[in-house]
Amino acid sequence: MKRLSLGLAATAMMLGGLMADAYISDAQAEMRTLRFAEFGPNRGTRASALEWLDEQMRERSNGELGLDIIWGGALLSAKDAAQGLSDGVADFASIVPVYAPGRLVVYEAADTTQYPDEWVGMMATYEMMTTHPAAIKEANDYNLHYFGNYTTGPTQILSREKPVKSLDDLEGMTIRATGSFVPAMEKHGAATVSVSQPKVYESLSNGSVDGSTTYYYVVKAYKQYEVAKYMTEVNMGQTLGFGIAMNLGTYESLSDEHKKLIDTLGKEFTEHVAEKMYRSRTDTKKELAQGIDGNKVEMIDAPEEMRQALIDIAEADSGRWVEKAEKKGLDGKKIAADFAALIEKYKEKQSAEGYPWDK
Repeated sequence: MKRLSLGLAATAMMLGGLMADAYISDAQAEMRTLRFAEFGPNRGTRASALEWLDEQMRERSNGELGLDIIWGGALLSAKDAAQGLSDGVADFASIVPVYAPGRLVVYEAADTTQYPDEWVGMMATYEMMTTHPAAIKEANDYNLHYFGNYTTGPTQILSREKPVKSLDDLEGMTIRATGSFVPAMEKHGAATVSVSQPKVYESLSNGSVDGSTTYYYVVKAYKQYEVAKYMTEVNMGQTLGFGIAMNLGTYESLSDEHKKLIDTLGKEFTEHVAEKMYRSRTDTKKELAQGIDGNKVEMIDAPEEMRQALIDIAEADSGRWVEKAEKKGLDGKKIAADFAALIEKYKEKQSAEGYPWDK
């Protein structure tokens, strides 16, 4: 009997161990960490927003979902992000549609209107990308699921050695610019080049560019204040074709409950970033003017006629986007009009109700 008892005990222990292993295995199977490819550094407003997103995802999913954020382009560069995400290199990624030519043309429509308010622009873009049939189809055809939006905030001109105080000062300069800011710069005698933000520091430092169309948060996050002396505040429109997407296969592999959580977080993340970007503008401007690590940036207020002239040129360039969309078989004029209507919708909402974070 004693031997039998020992044998039963051993069997029980073995079964118990197997059951414990199975339990641990099941628990581990419920924990899913999603790889997030981020081309920016682990600092600044956008980085803190991504950390907030990871915290919220873990908390609201009871630890069943979380992010493994791979910073600084170590997994995917800015120019490779959309294609790499489509190919399944990551589960999430920060993407810029102009770096995926011809693939996310509807998303680029967000940059056809020069409107500087962060919340208005971001919510209009979010609604377009989550409800417009053409936007949803185009993203899905590229094996992507749109998640949420960033913004750059209003566009300014950062210059290395030469202050830009008028349109005439652009003559002969080489300016890093993208999208509709290209014709705005070139119209007044500047040559333009396309350089991703992570490489602007080096380009300014070695003098291959004289300046960059840029944004307050970028100048701080990428430490461009170390290699440039002047910021001309023109407050042109923001870049809104700039956000987060998921690999469609990853999204579709989630449970219905987790899909709902992801979609809810996408909207809340967009509003969270809007608030942070809105509040950071004034703070960052003061920091740059006062000096960071001994590096001061002189602030120049652009004359209103200069600002308006640049905006007029940039908005006129939206016709090129319409042509691009129509070559892809899209109704470019209607999509642009639909987006403009969303801008008006959120302008009116903000005017009537204020910002959600002020309530």
